[in-house]
Amino acid sequence: MAISASVTRGFTFATGVEVTAAALNQLGTPSVSVATPIAVSNGGTGSANASDARSALGVGTLGTQASNAIAVTGGTISGTIMTLPSYAVSGVPSASPAGQMIYVTDGNSGAATVAVSDGSAWKVVALGATIST
Repeated sequence: MAISASVTRGFTFATGVEVTAAALNQLGTPSVSVATPIAVSNGGTGSANASDARSALGVGTLGTQASNAIAVTGGTISGTIMTLPSYAVSGVPSASPAGQMIYVTDGNSGAATVAVSDGSAWKVVALGATIST
């Protein structure tokens, strides 16, 4: 792997010159270029583009999704509380596609319920008794 550095302005320190921040500023702005990708074991990704870098680092499709619109298509979600979108019966969204879940404030004969879509309608999920210790 070839790494090169260059300084835009030349400066030579004479023997006995104190190396201070002000003196170092006279060296100019360094630039560094890397001829080949840096291996993961050396702190890089071993990749020449973002897609290959994400793959090398094991970043799945969630790594490129917007934080306000993700699609989890595998794996497990755990250790967090899931909050369903809440609606009144009069404002529920389309039941298509199937498999959606919502909280309906008045969807079970006026009582709150969780509902699951079958693709054409919202189906009540009975909530049961209140939890207790």
